[in-house]
Amino acid sequence: MRPGADYKLIFLFLLAVACRGSTHAQEDSATHAPSSSKDMFSIGAGVQHGFIFAHSDAVENTRGSHPTGVEVIFSWQRNDSATWNLCNCFPRKGLLLAYYDYDNRVLGKSATAAYFLEPTYRLTKGSFFAFRGAAGLSYLTDPYDPVRNPSNRSYSTSVSAYLLLGVGLWFQLGKQWWLNTSVNYQHESNGGLRDPNKGINWPTAGLAFSYGQKWRPYYRGVRYKENTWRGRPPHGEVALFGIARRDLDERGRSRRLPLLGVAVQGAKQVGRISNLTIGTELYRDEELRLELRKDSIDAPPVLAGLQAGHQFILGRFLFSQALGVYIFDKTPYNDLLYHRWTLQYRLGDRIGIGFSLKAHRHIADFADLRLGYRFGKKEEK
Repeated sequence: MRPGADYKLIFLFLLAVACRGSTHAQEDSATHAPSSSKDMFSIGAGVQHGFIFAHSDAVENTRGSHPTGVEVIFSWQRNDSATWNLCNCFPRKGLLLAYYDYDNRVLGKSATAAYFLEPTYRLTKGSFFAFRGAAGLSYLTDPYDPVRNPSNRSYSTSVSAYLLLGVGLWFQLGKQWWLNTSVNYQHESNGGLRDPNKGINWPTAGLAFSYGQKWRPYYRGVRYKENTWRGRPPHGEVALFGIARRDLDERGRSRRLPLLGVAVQGAKQVGRISNLTIGTELYRDEELRLELRKDSIDAPPVLAGLQAGHQFILGRFLFSQALGVYIFDKTPYNDLLYHRWTLQYRLGDRIGIGFSLKAHRHIADFADLRLGYRFGKKEEK
């Protein structure tokens, strides 16, 4: 199997910035909350503790480690009728700063800055349930080095991508103070850009306190349901995608090898913020060609697949999840099934740009950049 990153959380909610574009505040008609477009700001601090998940034989030297981290959270929470109508929740977004000691001399320590989105749902007057997705960058202190740290198969770059998925409970302690308990799954890797790159995966449980000076009662009006999406016809999209993958030649010199492909997809809106999708893709991978030659395997470095999935419509952002099956793969390296996670930003009615991650089970294959063109009837404004 080619070296890859453990996908886990992919960039699930990476794109929560979309919430800003799709939840512009409107006038509140209820008297329970003042009409305001301002978010409620809070700052919090907490601690996380967990264990390293050794997901492959290559990272068995990390088993038994118990990372401990401290975190500072800056958050802004929406509290208005427009947001309530969109998601039936009070989403938080903000900046997560964290420092971790991995309790392992091979892995060292890390410092992280990440953007997060946290949809929050009322349970009682003073308690809420929330799930959080975060994505950002981490600086790691002890990457793989053939001389100084040859046993680190988890990461090989000082800067790696950081991803988190978690759930938690919020309890109001007073008008301005909150207690947050959470369980999280966290991941760091460089997306397969440099080997070794098995990734660090660690579940944690945490406790944090949050303070917000300008708190106001949460909106409690009736949710308005809009059904105009039902008349929208299906549409299609064609996308070109690619990436330059890093490899070492026979002399140990770094080089970049292209992966280029095309994808075609059809979509039908089935909810206010949901599309169902079906499509196909075809691509050629030059790194795969060299690996096949190295292993003396006579097979083309071309793969094709069929896939179906779901797409969140978040303003101009589209966040897609798809399960695929190979219809052409003559190599011995891959499972029959794969999955894709794609984020796209629409520049207008027709053009979109974005990126995607393709993975087999819990191992990422590659991330790519893409340019798409939408065809079909334009959406009514």
